[in-house]
Amino acid sequence: MPRILKTLEYRRANWLSDANNLEQLIRSAWDQFDTQLERTISRGANRAITGLKSRDFGQMGFALHCARYTNGQSIGTVPMAPQASAEVGERPPEANENFMNADFMALIKDNHVIVMNCGRNAGALRDFLTKLFEKANFADNTQMLDLARIGNLDKLAMIETVGVGTIDMDINISDAAANEIIGLEDQGIWSKATSRFSNAIHAITAQDESIAQLRLAEQGRVRVSINVQKRDLEVAKSGLDSLAEAIADDDEADNFVIHLRNGQTIRADEVTVKKQVRLQEVANSVSVIEAWDEMASYYSELSDSGQIEA
Repeated sequence: MPRILKTLEYRRANWLSDANNLEQLIRSAWDQFDTQLERTISRGANRAITGLKSRDFGQMGFALHCARYTNGQSIGTVPMAPQASAEVGERPPEANENFMNADFMALIKDNHVIVMNCGRNAGALRDFLTKLFEKANFADNTQMLDLARIGNLDKLAMIETVGVGTIDMDINISDAAANEIIGLEDQGIWSKATSRFSNAIHAITAQDESIAQLRLAEQGRVRVSINVQKRDLEVAKSGLDSLAEAIADDDEADNFVIHLRNGQTIRADEVTVKKQVRLQEVANSVSVIEAWDEMASYYSELSDSGQIEA
């Protein structure tokens, strides 16, 4: 069987209200439910996530494997016999089964989390954990959880040591407009910045009918470049460095390039703490045992490098 390239990513549990220990919570919640059916939580519209199985790594943490599915969904099939015009078929699930949309895995040690296939912002894992805690009748504050991205120490050190010359922000037009509508009270630096630039875009386009339609675009991007001239005050340069660090740590910031003063660049996909591994293909997923072992090994690497304590 072939081996598939997968990405492991480091996250950290942040609690919006009171301090909790994510590993202790998931161990306690998991013990309350004996089967995967009991460990199933709803995501609306017949969609669900179920906790398939777990592994106790002792001092290295607690690992879990979950699957996402839509209740009663059919599976698409592609005919392999030569045909001039082929149709996609579908097969309903057999009794006592559902077809898996996708699966994801995680290793949780205290409030440190190694994730795989958990989606942007590790949303699938966060949904599963918080709703499982609710199902286990834990206190409300255990559901106030964010799995935050942590900036790569090496990249942040480059920002601090070399300094930033320019930041290019590729802003999604529809996202910028949406940020204006929903407000900024609880938004991160990226959402706040895109909303502010959205105001500027609207002001510019209002002056020229030929580009006014830009404001109505549902898709597309606008690039905003922020720079500090060499003659400008050091405090301005320091502010640009701080903005770069804030963007690097913001989980929603995924379209930027930081140009350092020595000519090097840092892109959005380079600031996330992550590692690529090759895993054995199994069914339409990968070997869970191999994935968990790689996660444990990666956690040890991060601990040895000091990233865990950053």
